[in-house]
Formats: sequence, structure tokens, C-alpha cells
Amino acid sequence: MFRFNNWWSVIIPQILGWIYFCELSSEQSFLLADWQKVLLFLGGVLSISAFGYAFNDYCDVESDIASGKKNSLSGFSSPVKIAIAVFPLIVGIVCWTLVHAGYVANTLYALQILALIFYSAPPIRLKQRALLGVLADAFYGHINPAFFTIFTFINFSFAAQKIYIPILGVIFICTSIKGIRNILLHQMEDRKRDAKAGIPTFVVKYKALFSLQVINQLLPVEVFFTVMLALLISILHPPFLLSILIFSGLTYFKFSGWKLGYLPKRQLKFKFLYFINDYYEGWMPVFFLIIISAHQPALIFLLILHLLLFPSFIIKTGKGLKAIWENFKTEEEY
Repeated sequence: MFRFNNWWSVIIPQILGWIYFCELSSEQSFLLADWQKVLLFLGGVLSISAFGYAFNDYCDVESDIASGKKNSLSGFSSPVKIAIAVFPLIVGIVCWTLVHAGYVANTLYALQILALIFYSAPPIRLKQRALLGVLADAFYGHINPAFFTIFTFINFSFAAQKIYIPILGVIFICTSIKGIRNILLHQMEDRKRDAKAGIPTFVVKYKALFSLQVINQLLPVEVFFTVMLALLISILHPPFLLSILIFSGLTYFKFSGWKLGYLPKRQLKFKFLYFINDYYEGWMPVFFLIIISAHQPALIFLLILHLLLFPSFIIKTGKGLKAIWENFKTEEEY
């Protein structure tokens, strides 16, 4: 289930978003004053994610061959496979050691490594344990990255504020639901190959229809807590409220919200499976950077760099605006 490109395009923008959030909540800019720490942190995160990808493929060589899945390590000898998996782990640990994070962040980073190992390695192999596999994937893919990022860069002046605990609590809920939803969707796509390889994932065990029902039941809860998170952050940084307002408005018009009451129930079950991802992976980090740039014009280059490294925000927003235009054209023709 672990794929490195997924981390680069999906998880890394969110991790950067939490770094930007901590920057906004700091009395002094660490992005300027301590940029080496940020780079070492990102090196540690990327290396450990590469380890998770390689280690998963190392443990899945036989099952991937059986199911016809592509495996990046299948053509190498055992010593080379081990070296490819272990090297990024060593790099990640070295980078993280140089970050000099606190006790909580260090503990969470160690748990990240253990979660990646236990997810793939026999005999524990959580990926084959249905619900435990879903929870483990949500933990290392969404929940834990948010928290070891925040506890690495959190500013004590922010931590002293009463709103600190509610924000962390809502972040935990949001990342948990998002992680569960995304891994279930991924397992639904892979269910035939997983069944062929004898991997009893949650979707293989409980079937795709039940998994889809679980996702659709979680979606309203996820929307509610996403809005709550945006409101809580807006108490600290009022301009951030625009992120959820603009995103909600564009989403409503993109999906022709006024027509939703007339759509068949079956169509509705498939219509909103991914849309919240765009908020966490695009709108949140970009809006944090916009606010940072307004406060510190010297950091506007980070906004430009972010958009260049992760162009999906501009691409998806452009496609969304085009869809809205087409929807209104259809309305006029109708």
C-alpha cells in the first residue's frame, strides 16, 4: 500500500502545511532563522518514507509476483534488496538526529519507523489484518506525520494558549478520518490483485460495498471537523477563514450543488470520495503561505517555490473553475 510518489504529492504538502502553521504561530521566523533544521527535517521525512516504500516492496516480492503487481525490488539479489531498504533508514535517522527535536517528536518519529516495519514485516504484517491494517496506514500516513511535524516546530507561546488543545484534538480527528478514507479507497482499487495474492485487507475481507458505505458514513463527520479545524485556526489567524469559505464555494459550484437533491443515491455515493483531499493537500498549505507572505514579504519566494514543486493546486483549481464555467454554460443552454 505504501507508495513514495503518494508521499511526495499528497503527504509532503500537508507536512509543509503544518510547518507553515507553526511558523505563523511563532514569535520569530524559524523558516529564515533555522532553515537548516527545516531541510534536515524534510530529509529525515523523505528518507524514512523511502525506507517504508522499499521495505514494503522487500516484504511483498513474492505476493506481488503472484498477483502481477509491479515490484521495484523483484529483479535484485537479496543483499542488494536489503541494502536498498536499509540505506534510506540510516539516512533518515542521521538527518533526524541532527534536527535536535524534543522528546515527544523523537518518540513519534521512532513510532513512525516501527509502524512502517510492523505494517509490512511478518509475522505481524499489519497490512494483512483488516482493520488493524487500516488503522496502521492511517497512523503512519496521516496522523503521525502531522504530529511529529507540529511537535518539532511548535512554539511554546502558542502551546500556552488555551486553544492549543482543541486544535490538536481536531487535527487528530481530521487526520484519522482522512487516513481511513484514503486507505479504504486505495484498497478498493487494489482489491482484485490483493485477493489474488492472498492479502486479506479490510476491503477484501468485508467487500467493497461495505467499505464504500463506511466511507460515505465518515464523510459528513470529516466535513464537519474540517470546517471546525478551519474555524479554530481562524481564531489565531483570521484571514485563514477565507480558505474554507472559498474552497466551499468553489466546491459547491463545481459539483452543481443545487442539483444534488435530484441525483440518484448510487451516484451520490461515488461523487464526494476525494474532494476533501484538495483542501488539506492544496488549500491549507497555500493559504498558510499567503498569510506568511503578507506578514513577511521576504518569504514570498516560499509561496512561489511551493506552487512550482506542487503544481497540482493550480492545476486542480484551474480544472475546477473550468468545470464551474461548463456547468453554468449547460444551465444557460438548458
